[in-house]
Amino acid sequence: MKARAPKFLLIDAGNTRLKWATARSSAPVHLAGEIATKAATPTWIAALARKHPAHPVILSCVVPKLRPAFCGAFGKRLVDVSSAIPGVGFHFNYPKPSEIGADRLAVAVAAQALGYFPAIIVACGTATAFTVLDAKGRLCGGAIAPGLEAQLAALFGATAQLPVTTLRPPRSALGRSTQDAIRAGVVLTFQGGVKEIIRQLGNVLPTEPAPHILLTGGNALHLVESLEVSFKLRPLLVLEGLLIIGGRLFTPPS
Repeated sequence: MKARAPKFLLIDAGNTRLKWATARSSAPVHLAGEIATKAATPTWIAALARKHPAHPVILSCVVPKLRPAFCGAFGKRLVDVSSAIPGVGFHFNYPKPSEIGADRLAVAVAAQALGYFPAIIVACGTATAFTVLDAKGRLCGGAIAPGLEAQLAALFGATAQLPVTTLRPPRSALGRSTQDAIRAGVVLTFQGGVKEIIRQLGNVLPTEPAPHILLTGGNALHLVESLEVSFKLRPLLVLEGLLIIGGRLFTPPS
């Protein structure tokens, strides 16, 4: 009788938000919760570990200062994703795979396992990270640009009189107030930049088959009305990739 696959605790610790889910291999991933990353104190992480005392933990963390707290709370049941672990499970066409962040590795694992290659994966978070898989499913490179909030913060940081503005889709490119002008400038720059980078990345991939375009991350919704190419929206693609990695590492014997 085949042993049942374990239930994993999947943690995506990004620069701005920390998300987590629990799931078994091949099961759908549903978000269990999220908090601001700055609220993920050692005490909070220890409480999460007590709430899930037996789950193998698959972690994508791009905030190095959090790693000691995760290691201390979860101990040997923690897998900190990097290009060096066997669960990544694919080949690289990239000079230094060790430079690739855990979040980009996780989305690449998910896309490759789901058969989405060649692919351009656009992760819209604090940074806007483009991860490219070639026609053989190998991670071959990408691009990294400022995210929406980073653009807004840079604008406010370099100017003295602009008012605090909450980002939302602009009603028009013609801003009729300073705040509307900021929204139009920042959001349209984000949308236009993503479209142009996708176009140029597509130019360096073979023309056939056309690359899959995958959108993920909290700001991906700002793109769904503006992209002029076919795309798939996968908001939890990092967590999906972590689950696949966990399944590869902890496959029970038949």
